[in-house]
Amino acid sequence: MRFIAGLSPLVISLLLTSCGEEEEVKKVEKKAANLIEEFSGAKALQEVQALTDFGPRPPESDGYRKSLAHLEKTLGQYGWKTTRQKFEDKTPMGPVNFTNLIARFSPEAEVDWNASVPFVIGSHLDTKRYISITFLGANDSGSSTGVLVELARVLETRPDLAEQVELVFFDGEEAMLTNIDPKKDGLYGSRHYAGELGKRTNQPKYGIVLDLVGDSKVPLLIGADSDNSLKQKAANAVMKLNLKGKVGMSRYFIVDDHVPLITQANLPTLHLIGDFNQMPYWHTKKDTMENLSAEALANSGKITLLVLLQLIN
Repeated sequence: MRFIAGLSPLVISLLLTSCGEEEEVKKVEKKAANLIEEFSGAKALQEVQALTDFGPRPPESDGYRKSLAHLEKTLGQYGWKTTRQKFEDKTPMGPVNFTNLIARFSPEAEVDWNASVPFVIGSHLDTKRYISITFLGANDSGSSTGVLVELARVLETRPDLAEQVELVFFDGEEAMLTNIDPKKDGLYGSRHYAGELGKRTNQPKYGIVLDLVGDSKVPLLIGADSDNSLKQKAANAVMKLNLKGKVGMSRYFIVDDHVPLITQANLPTLHLIGDFNQMPYWHTKKDTMENLSAEALANSGKITLLVLLQLIN
């Protein structure tokens, strides 16, 4: 299982919005309307289907290579340039070659990959490596990847916003062994990415990491260790979208790709993740398309867009 560190119990409810923050939400409401209407859960679901059609996506696999090529082609059609961040790392199974995919909106000009833009939105692309079963990872990690691709399509209609966003598809989130050890096994791609951020000429301001967001039968959780201001903005978005019964606050710290962004790169980050403890198919061969819904994908994408709009206003 994914390693979880327990906290003292928190009430699973959304943060109350202050009067000032209500005004902030109203200010971005008009700008948000067109983007929210444009985001298509059905299109995100199509992207997840395309990924699962390539088969399992563990690092170095044929399915992972095909997924990278597909993402590069699709993102390019929406005006996003991509670069492969390749590296080798030690794992319990020996050295493994990993590849993160980074994307920026820049239809005309070349991208300066040594400089940062304000916002990072990430998802892992890899699936857990199994020998005994065919693990397609439709929800883990297909769902969040599909949402990021749909975000790229929607943001193309708002170049002023798109140019402030870096999309990152992390490799190696899954542990080679059973559980993630934040420093030794798992989070390979996000740990490497976080380390490389420090070498840039400037740093991003905020991050958002999504995972397991495709199942409408379980709550979407706002991670307990998310930045407090981003928690509030996510809660504002949930209220605006009338999703209060479908989104809650996590009671635990959940180890995922947001952790290196916070601990290594000191990047205030929002973590959005489906409650995998209520997913009986999690990390089994039953993590397939039947568990996903366009509605759940749309909910997480729209929350992400509303958080972004609050950050730039």
